[in-house]
Formats: sequence, structure tokens, C-alpha cells
Amino acid sequence: MKLTKILEGILKENLLQFYHGSTDKNLAGKNGIHVGSKLAATQALQARIGVPAEGEWDGTREYGKTKLAGKKTLDRREKELGYFLKTGYNTQSEVPEVPEEDYYPEDRGKLPTYSDGTHISLDSKPIIFPVKIKGPMNNTVRNPKTDMAANSLMMRGLRKGNARNGFYYINDGEDEGSISAVVPNKDWLSY
Repeated sequence: MKLTKILEGILKENLLQFYHGSTDKNLAGKNGIHVGSKLAATQALQARIGVPAEGEWDGTREYGKTKLAGKKTLDRREKELGYFLKTGYNTQSEVPEVPEEDYYPEDRGKLPTYSDGTHISLDSKPIIFPVKIKGPMNNTVRNPKTDMAANSLMMRGLRKGNARNGFYYINDGEDEGSISAVVPNKDWLSY
């Protein structure tokens, strides 16, 4: 009986579907690679590069040729989507601030950046795509770490060059309360 429960848990964990949002389907990140629910991946990508004025980031549209939501559209889309959009690149605290009307990324005068500080390429094709975790994890989805603890442990492991496991955590930001994971690099994921 106990062995059956353990096998069910392992099977369930291996079938978990996670998503990653990327500007170019590249799995890289200086602080590890974060994966989570489709909503969490969508919200993270939108905060990094902006919310499209229409539709979603599906990998078919060039970033520089896609209108981003201005303040008026952000207000409308927040109501439609049912979650907060004014974070990251979509905030008024960014300089220059978000225009009232929809705009192209270059029109804003400040392009968003990757975690290493380089600017997002205007010819990239942002996408949210499914991934599976295949590398070793330090914990399970049934005993997730806090968001802050998982990220601190990953950054420390990467800085010391000994990050050998990923960490599941309860998301504090995107799709709050959902289970996400941070892994050291792309070798932990398949897609």
C-alpha cells in the first residue's frame, strides 16, 4: 500500500506540466531558469517585455512590430484577464512612463532588458511554451520552499558553482500561490 502511494506521487510529479516565457525560446538566465503555471509564465513575460495590445505572446509575432498596451489598454485588459498587469515594464515608474495609447517598443524610448542588462531584440518572437523538468530537484511539489528561499538557494549555488538541484516553490508574485520551480540551467528541462 505504501509503495503504491509513493509510485503514484512519483508518477504525478513527472506528469506535471510547467511553462516558461521567453523572448526567443531560449532557456537561459543568470539566476536560474524559472518555470511555472501557464499564467505565471505569461505574467512574468508580460512584466519583462510588456503586454501586447491584442492577443498574447505566441511565438508568431516580432516584438518590435507588435503594439504594446498603453495605459488605457492596460486598464481594459486587466478587467478582461482578471489579474494585475501594471508591473515591471508596464508600470508608470519606468522612465519614460507608459504612454496613454498603444505603442511600439521603440516608440517608448526605453527598451526592456534581459536579466544580464542587454536589450530585448526587436526581431525576437516572444512565446510561452510548455516544459518538463527532467533534472534532479531538492524537494517535491508536496513540500515546496518559499519563493524567496528557493531563489536565494539557487543564486547562492550558481554563484558558488555548485548548483546541482532545482527547487519547487510557492509563487509569491506571478499566479500567486501556484507551484513554480527554479532550475540551474536548460539541462534540467525538456520541451
